[in-house]
Amino acid sequence: MNHFIINTESMTQAEKARVFLARHGIRSKVERTVGRGGCSFSLRIFGEREKVCPLLGQIGVSCGLPR
Repeated sequence: MNHFIINTESMTQAEKARVFLARHGIRSKVERTVGRGGCSFSLRIFGEREKVCPLLGQIGVSCGLPR
């Protein structure tokens, strides 16, 4: 199964995106990411980037992935 990860601005944004994607039949999982700047949150998305990124754009979440 294809998956990719996007970084989000907060736990709230990651959860909002997860719920939104679930309503569209796309499975995802919020994950805590630890780095030099401290903790942040990411969303592991199980689906096609080409389908998911435009959906996330509807709620103001950027995939931030190079093509």
